[in-house]
Amino acid sequence: MKSPEPPPSNLFSPLRPLSEAWLRAVRTPRERAVVGFVILAVVAGMLIARKGTLGWRAAAAALIVGVLGLVLAARQREKRIWSDPGRIIRRIAVPVDPERAQRALRALSLVTANGETSDTAVGTSAPLARLHVERTIAALPSDRIVVGAARQALHFGIASGVFGAVVLALAIFRPWAILEGADVLVARRGVAPVSMQWLDDLQMVARPPEYLHLEEYHERAYEQVSLHRGTLVTFIGMPSHDGRRLFLTDGSNEIPFADDGHHRLVARWPLGESVTLRVVARFGDVIIQEPDATEIVSIADRAPDVVLEGAPRKVLLASEEVSEIPIRYTVSDDHGLREVHLVLRSGAREERRVLARLDGETRSDRGGHVLKTTDPFVKKSHAPVEVRVEAKDNDPVTGPKWGSSAAITLIPPEVGEPEARRIDSLRKLRDILVDTLAWRIGHEIPNAPADRKVYTRDLLKGADDSADFLEATLSGSYAGARVPSRLQAILRGQMRKVRLAVDAEVRAPNKAKHDATVKATERIVLVVDAVLRGLGQRDARETARQLADVAEELAMGIAEMARHTDPAPGKVPSDRVDAAAEVLGGGGRSLVQLGSLGHDLGEIVGAYLLRVSRARKEGDLHHAELAARDLAARLRQPDPSFGAKGRSGRAGGESGGGRGTEAGDSADSPDDAEQAFNEAAQELERLAQDHAGGINNVEQALAGAGSEEEMKQMADEAKKHAQAVREATKSLPSIGAGSDSWTSKGAAAREHGEQMARSLEHGNPADAVASGRNALQALEEAKRTAARERWSIFSPADNEAEKKIDEAQKKLEPEVKWAEQKLEAMRQRAAERAREQLSKEGDEEDKRAERAQKLGEKGRDQGVPPPALDSLDAAEKAAREAARALKRGEADKALERQREAQRMLEMAKEALGSNSGEGEREGPEGDPSNDHADIPKADAHKGPEEFRRRVIKGLGQTGSGKNRDAVRRYAEGLLR
Repeated sequence: MKSPEPPPSNLFSPLRPLSEAWLRAVRTPRERAVVGFVILAVVAGMLIARKGTLGWRAAAAALIVGVLGLVLAARQREKRIWSDPGRIIRRIAVPVDPERAQRALRALSLVTANGETSDTAVGTSAPLARLHVERTIAALPSDRIVVGAARQALHFGIASGVFGAVVLALAIFRPWAILEGADVLVARRGVAPVSMQWLDDLQMVARPPEYLHLEEYHERAYEQVSLHRGTLVTFIGMPSHDGRRLFLTDGSNEIPFADDGHHRLVARWPLGESVTLRVVARFGDVIIQEPDATEIVSIADRAPDVVLEGAPRKVLLASEEVSEIPIRYTVSDDHGLREVHLVLRSGAREERRVLARLDGETRSDRGGHVLKTTDPFVKKSHAPVEVRVEAKDNDPVTGPKWGSSAAITLIPPEVGEPEARRIDSLRKLRDILVDTLAWRIGHEIPNAPADRKVYTRDLLKGADDSADFLEATLSGSYAGARVPSRLQAILRGQMRKVRLAVDAEVRAPNKAKHDATVKATERIVLVVDAVLRGLGQRDARETARQLADVAEELAMGIAEMARHTDPAPGKVPSDRVDAAAEVLGGGGRSLVQLGSLGHDLGEIVGAYLLRVSRARKEGDLHHAELAARDLAARLRQPDPSFGAKGRSGRAGGESGGGRGTEAGDSADSPDDAEQAFNEAAQELERLAQDHAGGINNVEQALAGAGSEEEMKQMADEAKKHAQAVREATKSLPSIGAGSDSWTSKGAAAREHGEQMARSLEHGNPADAVASGRNALQALEEAKRTAARERWSIFSPADNEAEKKIDEAQKKLEPEVKWAEQKLEAMRQRAAERAREQLSKEGDEEDKRAERAQKLGEKGRDQGVPPPALDSLDAAEKAAREAARALKRGEADKALERQREAQRMLEMAKEALGSNSGEGEREGPEGDPSNDHADIPKADAHKGPEEFRRRVIKGLGQTGSGKNRDAVRRYAEGLLR
């Protein structure tokens, strides 16, 4: 550091050589020491700043700034020292000769800087004071001052050497640390401005996701690459500088590098979205990046492509030609498929059905499905139904993705529209029958033969046309609705009577036959009119109840609108409300066509919809909701609005009747024909139940007539025969090689034999006989299959196969015959013991046959369909044969004929149709009990006989007592 020169003065001129000599000796070493100190402080600050946290960086900056400030302050201080003689003396003389230096300082106190006498030297002459100052300054020891300067210069030199050595050592051993610290010190927002290379020979290894089944491949780092999403990207490199915390980052996420044990660093990055990766070194809160980056473009796994044939399109379910919608789809994915679903959506409802489950490797699939218009989901939906096919892929990285096809939109008929169409068709039938009646009333039988021939021809044509139109009406489908089977039976019976009357008139035309024809025609017109009124009444009530649910949906939608917080008009969600209102409007239009009650309820629906619409337009959602809820409550009580007791049934709320006055509803009460028909059906139901009870009594009598001693004796003997059965089937294979091979048949025979043996041990000869017969039958099939396989070049049979089968047959046949004899003997003894009870049951069976005969005779006059009458005749005949067999004690034959009679009674019930008076819909899909179920055959699975026995026993024990035996016999028929 260069010190300023002392001011020129004659008085202080002796100090100049001394100060110059001192400065010559000290200046250079001192400047070197200051420079070394400053450099050391800066280096130390950089090393401190390398820690990277905000505190350490602030401390480093404070250190560097403080040292520089200290140097500047020292320069100012030196400037002031060398401009003041007293300070100069203190600097150069006091350290070497304090006594002379103090004397010189006291002398300086007598004069000022201009050589004038100071205030402290009052009374002293100025020349004497200056002389004293000159002598004391001249007396200062110059040689000792030079020696002291040399000593101080030595100290500065040592200090500068130490500083320089430390700085040099740091520069040699930690040069990158100093540069890193400088970079960290000036970092902004956590990122250092100067990039540095951290890894040498950086390599990138990409391993695609396992589900892609691709090989691992290598890519060059610091370039743009495209990789599949989910790829594990591994960066491997040699560290350029040890001891650094290196990371792989995309700017927001960091993955640390780890040592792989071979002096290399490894970091693995699972690829998600497209990303730019850099290698960085972290110092506290600051990172220093590498100059180059690796840009990776992520190839996303696409959602499956789903094509639904014919979509998008709309299907009007009200069209009579539409009964099913074929669903044909094609699905493809870039990597693999897991599932294909059929998705049905209607409003807030959704249902998913699995069409295909795939292994995740299949990339394409095609298939089909038939969606019937009678599907329960479709039938319960009043809003449009969207049918889509959706497919799920096998992406385990971001989760399975669903691809969706365009939609086939099913537009269901309006609520009540099928019923309205059915009523319209019945009205047309009534009109045609009325026209036919008018023609028959207006035309007498002509006397002239030619005119009579024309008359009979027209009469027959009218009868044929009426019958054809009635049959078309009864067998037709009205948007999924049909005429109830009970009503079909009634109308066909009445038409049969009309046809009989017409045929009789044609054979022998006379006034009496003509009057009979007119009477029969009048009767069928009245029956059709009664059916029309009764069915319309029931349909109106059922449609009203369905619309009540839609009205509740409308109220909930309005309540949701009221809860919406967005005040901006047009942004309130109203789709739900509009859809419900549209369904209600269509249902109201259909109701109007369903007779007087439907017309009344339809007008109510229209009035309430006007209230709701008016309140919505005025923004009064509260009263709109109340109107919708009032409509729902009113439709749940589908009674006429006005009426009186005995006139129109129950009066609705509009008449002041509250919940309605209970009374006979003329529209609901059946006419004489329907009443008689219903009585016949009820009588047939009672007869079938009583007959089933009779069969049960016979079976119980036979089952309870066995002796315990006989059962015990037979059990002891049966154990030996059970062992013989096992020995007979021992040589047969236990596992089949295929469903069509002799080994499969042989294995089935062995299983049946084992079942026979167990039944014998348990004292069940009937089951043992059934299992033995099944085993022999399976052996016959195995023998035929083995003979066929013997000539097959693809699966030749064992040469010993037929021999094994023959030996098993020879050993098993005597055991089956023994079991049959024992079973027959037991049954005969049981029948002898229960002879008296069986005789009584024979009398009861005679009475039931008499009831069947009377029911058939009565049914011929009540329009009972011919199939039901034929079944009743067959049931009567079988019951009389069963009664005779019971009286003779032939229990087996009696049971066989009783079961035949019961089967005929059940067929007669089916011919009479359903008991329900409600409108029927097409298809069995709404009732799970109607679903088809395959009953296993005797050789189709392991333990078939045990399965059959469990089914019969379980069905016979469940349910009500009056139906239990009928169910059991039905199960036996299925499993036979």
